Amino acid sequence: MKEITTDLAMVVSVVMMCMLLAYALLYREERGVRYFAWTMACRVVYAVSVIIELNSESLSTKLFFRHMEQTALTFIVPFMVLCVLDLFGKDEGLTLRRKMLIFSIPVGWNLLIWTDPYTGFINRSIMLVDGQLELTKSPFSIGFNLFCYMILGICVFFLVLYVRNVRIEMRKPWVWVIVFGCMTLIMEMVKLANPKLSSWLLPITVFCGIFGLLMLWVIFRNKLFSIVPMARNVIVETMQEGILIVNDRGKVIESNAYLNPLFEHQGHIIVAGRNVGELLREWPQWLEACQRMEEGSFEINGNYEDETKVLMVKVYTLGNERDRKLGTVSILFDITEKQQRLEQLAQLNRMKDQLFTVVSHDIRDPLAVQINLIELLEEDKDAFSDEHYETIGMLSGQIRNTYVLVLNILGWFRGQKEGVVLHPESQDLPDLIWEAYRMLMIRSEAKFVNLHIDVEDGTRIYADREAIMMVFRNLLSNAIKFSNRGGLIHVTAEASYGRIIIAIRDHGVGMSEEQVKDLFDDSRFDSSIGTDGERGTGLGLHVSRQFVRMSGGDIWVESKLGEGSTFYFSLMDGMKR
Repeated sequence: MKEITTDLAMVVSVVMMCMLLAYALLYREERGVRYFAWTMACRVVYAVSVIIELNSESLSTKLFFRHMEQTALTFIVPFMVLCVLDLFGKDEGLTLRRKMLIFSIPVGWNLLIWTDPYTGFINRSIMLVDGQLELTKSPFSIGFNLFCYMILGICVFFLVLYVRNVRIEMRKPWVWVIVFGCMTLIMEMVKLANPKLSSWLLPITVFCGIFGLLMLWVIFRNKLFSIVPMARNVIVETMQEGILIVNDRGKVIESNAYLNPLFEHQGHIIVAGRNVGELLREWPQWLEACQRMEEGSFEINGNYEDETKVLMVKVYTLGNERDRKLGTVSILFDITEKQQRLEQLAQLNRMKDQLFTVVSHDIRDPLAVQINLIELLEEDKDAFSDEHYETIGMLSGQIRNTYVLVLNILGWFRGQKEGVVLHPESQDLPDLIWEAYRMLMIRSEAKFVNLHIDVEDGTRIYADREAIMMVFRNLLSNAIKFSNRGGLIHVTAEASYGRIIIAIRDHGVGMSEEQVKDLFDDSRFDSSIGTDGERGTGLGLHVSRQFVRMSGGDIWVESKLGEGSTFYFSLMDGMKR
């Protein structure tokens, strides 16, 4: 009855080991696990062989399965070496040739094991004592076994170093894994020292193996192979950014010292092992990203030693090669100083805007008064001599050019301001064109340039009045500027797919292909001299393009050198609004 219970317990242990082996195979692509799965496969073969040996009666059968046990244990050695190298990331230099060299030793030794009945290199004596197989090892065999035990001891040493560098709360499971994993090694060493104890040590080795694998299951369940770093790098602890690693169950499994002050005011001195729902309750957006395992970037406010800081949080998803989400890693940057500088810059910009507005109005208003005075003088031209009237004309040109310059600078500045808001309304297009032209009529008459408007009555556009008036003034002013004396300016408009396409054409000097290409280059503010020597700033077209685009339209030009230019721009149809 006792033997049946022992056999049943060993069978259950083997079944559980097979289940854990299957679980390990699911994560065979993870670091360290791929070779550890092979180690567990060897343990399954060993355990099955032990059960069959103990329940066999013939010497040959027992000896066959004892050789199977020794074969499985021998292959555990190279797999453990590769597992440790993989955990520490040192396996990349292992080529196929080097791996074959590592496995050549156990392969050669197993050839000696299976040919031992003919050579006698491994065992000095083989006998059955009370139904149990007892082997007396040769000095050569003992030496090789000691060599294997030394290699496994070195592997255990490096595993201990690995455990020392993981989080404190993660060390206990690792210690249990190592302790129970070493039980089989200890039992084999006892069997080597005293072969007579083999009969009752063999079942114990099976039981010890299952305990070690159960602890390994805890590690797999927490996905420590794929989330917890292999070692606590000193750089992580001293870096000036915070790191928080959370697994898929919402538990914090890793953080650095930078984050400790952020959570200390909540009473969380130890961060690792905490639930993010409790730890991040002050920052719902951060909490949601960690719980849903989604990437995100946002700002939070945190207290650092009685000082409020602004932190940028970037959350990244951690996953394996099968795109399975395993958790998140959050990286925090201190952007307090940057935010303060941005606030100072915003305040300076507001002061600049206010100052510019005041100064521009102080300049524009006197110029407007001067233009009105000049117009009064021009109306009374008969009261002046030709010489005086010529002087008045020159003065009028200078004042009007200066006034247009001020308007363009103000328009350009307005277009550059962030958050500028236009107030579009349905506008009568012919009225806008005539109003803009009236401001330029003196210049047009001086060059005997005529304006022909071919726009249907009732045509309406949807735009900001002041912005579009500036566009018309600039384009009509350019048309007059580059027209020859006695020239004609033709303005047309047609509806197209909910928009009004406006064209302003002159028959002046025109432009080359290179000039057309550079016309709207934001990095250039070139200005050409007009046909009567008129000068400009180069801002007008840039201002016009800004306001047209802000109105939901576009602007373009067609021109040939010596044949004139046609400027087109589109605006929303006011009849559709």
